[in-house]
Amino acid sequence: MRQIKIKALIVTIFTLGAIILMSGTTSFSNDPFTANCGEVSTETSETLTKPLLTAKLTKNSLKLSWTKVENADEYKIYRSKKSNGKYKKIAEVTADTLSFSDKDYKGKRKTYFYKIKAVSMSGERTEHIYSNILKKTVYKRKSKVHGVTYIDGILIANKTYKLPKTYNPGTNRKAYKAFQKMKSDAYKDGISLFIASGFRSYSYQKNLYNNYKARDGKEKADTYSARAGHSEHQTGLAFDINDPSSSFENTKEAKWLAKNCTKYGFIIRYEKSKEKITGYKYEPWHIRYLGKDLAKKLKKTGKCLEEFLGITSKYKQR
Repeated sequence: MRQIKIKALIVTIFTLGAIILMSGTTSFSNDPFTANCGEVSTETSETLTKPLLTAKLTKNSLKLSWTKVENADEYKIYRSKKSNGKYKKIAEVTADTLSFSDKDYKGKRKTYFYKIKAVSMSGERTEHIYSNILKKTVYKRKSKVHGVTYIDGILIANKTYKLPKTYNPGTNRKAYKAFQKMKSDAYKDGISLFIASGFRSYSYQKNLYNNYKARDGKEKADTYSARAGHSEHQTGLAFDINDPSSSFENTKEAKWLAKNCTKYGFIIRYEKSKEKITGYKYEPWHIRYLGKDLAKKLKKTGKCLEEFLGITSKYKQR
């Protein structure tokens, strides 16, 4: 009898608890101050149409433009280093503004992903909708970062543009990795490639050039050796392959290198018939890393790097 009373009491308690819980939920959902609050987080919106984002690279900025969204009160611009990465808000503009210039970058080429968000704050809730994601490689026409010159986002070291004494980056990792891949593939074709000379510091290049000048005179040394601060080897992006001498020309290794190096992001930096433009004699052994896309693009033009960028390579008289 006592057990029956206890069971009945437990059932009563659970029943009352359920009634209270249901009552509380119903009261919350009907509360006009809490219903429909907050920002809509979906890509679709009842009142907003998806804006179309486009961009154009100018001399010193990337101009973003987008189509007008009816009922939008403002636009927020976002940028990320990865398509599916974390996006950082870089600007917020009014509904009357349909463009924005991103100037917040300098130096070497960088790839960013952009998107905008159209926001409507009319009515009882805030709605938003995102544009398409736009991928863009950005750079400034000419910039100097810690004494290092970049033209169209490409690090330049030649007779016109000098590197500072303190610039000491060592061998570039991407360039070395690309060379290792090239070396491996060349081996499969029966070709043996190795780096005879890679990164050189300012002081090392100074001693090297002075030795050549003492042996052959300044005028001749300037045709095949760079003065300190003007050598591509100091960038860590250039390698001399196998035998840095005229005997390398017309070898099977030189022919393979000329035919295939752009596939891995390299160019033959000092080409035949370009001596007056580059300032150096033909060096089939000297390769410079630019990255696959840029190297292939440059090769298609038939131009050397100076022609491609519209720059000179001449020492100041001294």
